[in-house]
Amino acid sequence: SHILKKDQDSTKAWKGKTEQLLKIDEHDFTMRPAFGGPPIPVGVNGQVESLDRISEVDMDFTMTLYLRHYWKDERLSFPSTNNESRTFDSRLVKMIWVPDVFFVHSKSSFIHATTTDNIMLRVFPDGNVLYSMRVTVTAKCNMDFSRFPLDSQTCSLELESYAYTDEDLMLYWKNGNASLKTDDKISLSQFLIQKFHTTSRLAFYSSTGWYNRLYINFTLRRHIFFFLLQTYFPAILMVMLSWVSFWIDRRAVPARVSLGITTVLTMSTIITGVNASMPRVSYIKAVDIYLWVSFVFVFLSVLEYAAVNYLTTVQERKERKLREK
Repeated sequence: SHILKKDQDSTKAWKGKTEQLLKIDEHDFTMRPAFGGPPIPVGVNGQVESLDRISEVDMDFTMTLYLRHYWKDERLSFPSTNNESRTFDSRLVKMIWVPDVFFVHSKSSFIHATTTDNIMLRVFPDGNVLYSMRVTVTAKCNMDFSRFPLDSQTCSLELESYAYTDEDLMLYWKNGNASLKTDDKISLSQFLIQKFHTTSRLAFYSSTGWYNRLYINFTLRRHIFFFLLQTYFPAILMVMLSWVSFWIDRRAVPARVSLGITTVLTMSTIITGVNASMPRVSYIKAVDIYLWVSFVFVFLSVLEYAAVNYLTTVQERKERKLREK
């Protein structure tokens, strides 16, 4: 009988070892490229994926963005006949030198890790490197509420090297004003995003020196319609309702007193509700002026009835005395 032999599985039979593409074992990557020489230029660009949250109480914002770094490290160069780049994941990032960029004034930040670390490293044959990550950061934003709710806020996300001064690392926007891209679908419930733009300057620390700092600036303008429905219209109605007591007979004491107290308490509730959603600032906001003026009108309507009741009581007393005489 003819015995059929199975073909040998080539994947199991291959026992050779491919030649290592990057000679990372031959160099000390604890030192930056061109250590001891001129500063290494590191270009930065990014794409804002979303603005997740703007908090007036905490005075901060949360942003998710793709952050990309560009630099040249000749220690990572490799021979190539077609001049094509090679792409690696986060495992190689832990073995080579990467810029130590951090977010200034950030409260918390993290690199997304589902389903794996959202990190990409692309190396070109001449040693140029592209390092990209997807990160979410919560940073503080100093807000001015003096014109609230007709205010506009400008917030900044600041990037800077933690260890390397401008003598070792030159951080810059790779494409100038075109270095920052935004998703067209970015929207917020209470704000209209007017514009994004980038700036840069030097930051000085007395103990360590000068550092290059990059800024992602964005301007927000608040939508007024929500506050018209929740604050301004109710306040207008309460003031008008307090005027109804002027047409109620002054002898109907329970009706006028209950109406006046109800409008006063309602205005107090509106003021408390607005201030509960705002930080405890030491200056007066525009909405405070409007609400307190409305509160004064409502309160004066209660005082008006008290004054009318008192004056009419005095007048009736005088008339009674005249009749008795």
